[in-house]
Amino acid sequence: MPPPLSLPTPRPSTNSTSLMPPPTTTKAPTSLTPKAKKRVKVALTPGHSMMDWGALKSSGKDLRGVDSLMRVTPSILKQHNKRDDAWSSFNGKVYNITPYIEFHPGGEKELLRVAGRDGTKLFAATHAWVNVDFMLDACLVGFMVSEPAS
Repeated sequence: MPPPLSLPTPRPSTNSTSLMPPPTTTKAPTSLTPKAKKRVKVALTPGHSMMDWGALKSSGKDLRGVDSLMRVTPSILKQHNKRDDAWSSFNGKVYNITPYIEFHPGGEKELLRVAGRDGTKLFAATHAWVNVDFMLDACLVGFMVSEPAS
């Protein structure tokens, strides 16, 4: 029976023609090393998982809170900045985020940071992999427009 195959043990190169840089053993000082912000998730109450959110979205229950799609100005958006009445805009679309607050994995406090304002930049920085239009489609209130000229 032939002996089992094995890979040769790599040896450190002593010639200067190697294309690999020499190994380093020093680390950058910790004060210069950027610290990644740790994502914090909160414990959601039973019945408030993403699966439960999906079921609520497809239940037919009114999550918009408006009769028809609206044109929303920044001043109108700013009025909806409370826990029980929270709207936010993402990519020019305005959503009633009030029903989603209890389902948000980052917690109520984090979601309310964008209540009454444009949350596009913060959303992109923290949720680049999430499709906001799909996540909040049942909560669409309308579209952002500029203030009327006076």
